[in-house]
Amino acid sequence: MHSRYCRTLADAAVGGRPALIGLTVRYQRRSPLLQHLVEMAGVLLAGRGGARLLQILKVPLSRTSVLFHLMRLPLPSAAVPRVLGVDDFALYADVYGTLLVDADTRLPIELWAGRDAEQLTAWMRTHPGVEVACRDGSLVYRTSACQPRHGTARPHPP
Repeated sequence: MHSRYCRTLADAAVGGRPALIGLTVRYQRRSPLLQHLVEMAGVLLAGRGGARLLQILKVPLSRTSVLFHLMRLPLPSAAVPRVLGVDDFALYADVYGTLLVDADTRLPIELWAGRDAEQLTAWMRTHPGVEVACRDGSLVYRTSACQPRHGTARPHPP
């Protein structure tokens, strides 16, 4: 009983019929199994598609509720790349940015304002063992990132 109304606990459907009994953690309205199902529907299909799938599975949720549960999920931790691609870009006039990319997967890792070699040097110190691909890009990065760092890394060959 909560306040003036009675809450029921929802669980995954059994045999095509919604189940109302299950175990849950404190302050939850869904069982851990059903919560995981809602989260995975959000990850795979996002709002409208996830809501449609859940409707078929007898778990009626709106698209905004599916998106809400999707946004509550923690982001996975990024793996440290083996080879790092570094490049700068101009937004407009004299405003620059720096992009760090995993050279193997081609996925972005970080985006910085400005094109400062000291930022890259600090990042490289916190991530030892990462090789830097120095094929193109600014000379600012070549002078700092492509130098061997205490024998742990060397520039990626051209």
